[in-house]
Amino acid sequence: MFAILSDYHNLSHAFARLSMLEAIRLKRNLDQVFTDLKMPSTALIEKMREEGLLVDAPIVNKRADNEAAQSIIQSHLGQLFLDYGRLKQALSSLTLAQRVAFKESVDIAVKALNLPSESLTQMMAQEGISIDNLEQDATHTASQQIRARLNTAASEQSTLAQEVKERLNALARAHANSEKEMLSLASSDVVPLRRNQA
Repeated sequence: MFAILSDYHNLSHAFARLSMLEAIRLKRNLDQVFTDLKMPSTALIEKMREEGLLVDAPIVNKRADNEAAQSIIQSHLGQLFLDYGRLKQALSSLTLAQRVAFKESVDIAVKALNLPSESLTQMMAQEGISIDNLEQDATHTASQQIRARLNTAASEQSTLAQEVKERLNALARAHANSEKEMLSLASSDVVPLRRNQA
């Protein structure tokens, strides 16, 4: 897991795929996880390195064999970073040296995030528009889209079921008619035969 989390190439590509709202949520998750896990400051990390208290974790950048595999890894990375609980759990299992290596990789990768400009953030704050409001709007819109898709699918299923029912009824009527015709032919053949026998 550490090898994947410390690969800034994959992290950068995963981050670049995210929308602005997702990028904001990811950045919040990272800041919160670093606070919760008591991540040392950059100055403290440098001092610990200087005095030999912190040995860098060896980074093994093992790349996936093909682009499809890389794409799948990047997609999963994006989802991991958007889920605070999963992100914290993944980082909790790392040693301090590995966490430091991860933070340094992330510091490079976050440059790929599509974050709002400082001026936009300030204007929004001045006018009382928060990111939380925008996330609620996005969630509401997504819910409406899902409902619309479900309604469309249900309507299509209902139409298809009606068509199948009509076809089955038509087949049943055709079968009943053909049976009647066969019985009628059979009875017309039987009557002359009896007459000939008489």
